[in-house]
Amino acid sequence: MTDEADEEAEKSSQDVKKDQLLSFKKTGRRIAEDKEVLVAEFRLMKGCLKSPLTSEVAKRLAHKSGNYLIKLVSSRADGDNVALRIDTRVGNRLPDILPSTNSADIGFCKVIYRPLEVDGYPPCSVVDLIRNPEDHKKIVLDAFAEVFGVDVLDALQAALRTAPPPPEQLGVGEFPIIFVPGPDGGDLQITPVSPATAFMGMKRVTDYYFQKAQPGRPVPRGKWTRQAVSAKPQNISGAIGGPRVRFRADMPPQLLQEEADLFRFTQGGTFPLWRDSEVASRILRYGDLLEADIKFNNKNTRAGLDQMADCLISDAAEFIQDTVREAKDYTRRHGIAQKHSALPSLPQLLLKRRWRNTDEKDKARKVLTSPHFEDRLAKNHVAAEVL
Repeated sequence: MTDEADEEAEKSSQDVKKDQLLSFKKTGRRIAEDKEVLVAEFRLMKGCLKSPLTSEVAKRLAHKSGNYLIKLVSSRADGDNVALRIDTRVGNRLPDILPSTNSADIGFCKVIYRPLEVDGYPPCSVVDLIRNPEDHKKIVLDAFAEVFGVDVLDALQAALRTAPPPPEQLGVGEFPIIFVPGPDGGDLQITPVSPATAFMGMKRVTDYYFQKAQPGRPVPRGKWTRQAVSAKPQNISGAIGGPRVRFRADMPPQLLQEEADLFRFTQGGTFPLWRDSEVASRILRYGDLLEADIKFNNKNTRAGLDQMADCLISDAAEFIQDTVREAKDYTRRHGIAQKHSALPSLPQLLLKRRWRNTDEKDKARKVLTSPHFEDRLAKNHVAAEVL
């Protein structure tokens, strides 16, 4: 009876495209939550295989499946040293795994890794249901066992529930080797390996940046390039589609300090620092003259003192005016909205800089709040326009 059913299924499978039955991706074939319907679907899948899916094959597929694929680093990795399975749970789920088998086993992998779209449930493969059971696990696995054999299901479950044999050797040449101090005082060798989801995850991320421009769709910024490394990803895993690529992104250059200050100011941040290194020495020199004026002054010394204060005030006012104008030009040039930012007073602008020590800063603060400077500030019409 089973042989007749298999023969009938093999004939029926010829009426359905093979890639709709054996696949690592969803095929769109909806399946009712009914054992007979599931059995019929597995028989169609079995009819596409060129050789039997035995318990030995199932064990081999499981042992060559993991969440870290060594062939992602080197396709020349030995066939018995291709996968690592580190089952660190994410929430209450085990991480997804992918197969890394020889090309002759890809058809078998497409049976146990095909996402079955059972009505009322998320797409799940036989491997998914063994590692992360759903409510329909029993009906799916019972149907699988009826078609492929209980011994095949038992071998697959046992192998998936235990870690595969650890790799004992690596391919020559491609693997980076890092040595770190070991707990026993010697050296510990560390070899980075690639997560199985890295390839397809990166592919999903990068595909967006290579789409053709369409009206109403945002245009990705930056320079994006990719280079094909291998045109035969099946040598790594049959579940990996498309050429393996290297991905490079050239990011915008870092802003210069002055431009960064200006951008921050346009977005509501602090006013840019006046970075003229001579200003500090001018303020301190002005303070020296103020102290000297207490003991000796005449018409000429008073005029010189007024001129020094007026020059500081005029230059500070000019810096504020220039910065405000540059901020408007910057926002217009880059097409960004300018947010309101408070302007500093002239004494605040003059005092805000890097002083060599606290004594110098205290002296400058005393100078910029002196009666003489406040008097010159009140009389200076340029400062009045700014303030």
